[in-house]
Amino acid sequence: MRAAAFAILLVTMVAAAPVARAAEDGAPAAAPAPEPQPATPAPPSATDNAPPSVVRPPKQFPKLRQASLLHKYQLGIGMMPGVGYRGIFPYAAANDQMINCGQQGKRVCTGMVPFFLDVQPSFGFAEHWDVLIDIRYGIGTDFTTSHQFAVAPGVRYWVDPDQSVKFYATIQGVFDATAQHNELVRNTDFGVRNSNGFMFEVMRNLGFYIQFGETLGFVRWLRFEIDGGVGVQARIP
Repeated sequence: MRAAAFAILLVTMVAAAPVARAAEDGAPAAAPAPEPQPATPAPPSATDNAPPSVVRPPKQFPKLRQASLLHKYQLGIGMMPGVGYRGIFPYAAANDQMINCGQQGKRVCTGMVPFFLDVQPSFGFAEHWDVLIDIRYGIGTDFTTSHQFAVAPGVRYWVDPDQSVKFYATIQGVFDATAQHNELVRNTDFGVRNSNGFMFEVMRNLGFYIQFGETLGFVRWLRFEIDGGVGVQARIP
């Protein structure tokens, strides 16, 4: 028992000897290891506060709107050279004289309509409708040695007014003032006319057209006439 107690005392003294010696030498004892501290988050930087980058789509410009091809409220002026063919059926004179209609000794005369130029002012008063007046000047001389002069006011209807290629038809009255140089024949004539054609729009203010027309005159004599030509029309605004 005493031997065991003595052994314990001896071990204690051996363990305490280095500490006592260090104290005697003035050396500080080793500090205990610090306890681990929780990690402190780093302060946010300026880049951390920046909004995420946004990928913008490429800028797109709106498509240009095509100019309207309607003739509504437009003032137009057209010019069309042309030629035609006709048949004339004279009425019997009071004394049953033969009336010269261009071919001597014939009761019915047929032949070409001399080369002419139609000048046509017009105004679009509705989406499908124009009011117009054809003024015809004869370039070539007729069998009467006169140059034709006629005026044909009326209206025109556009089937597809907003298309670049559009069909139209007209209905017109006709006043013909071509001098006849014949006392048996009136210098004035009245009739009706229809023309049909296609307009090719180059732009809002310019178009080209192909036209065919029919005229019926009934005062001077009975006259059937067909004609055609190619024209150009300018419009404002």
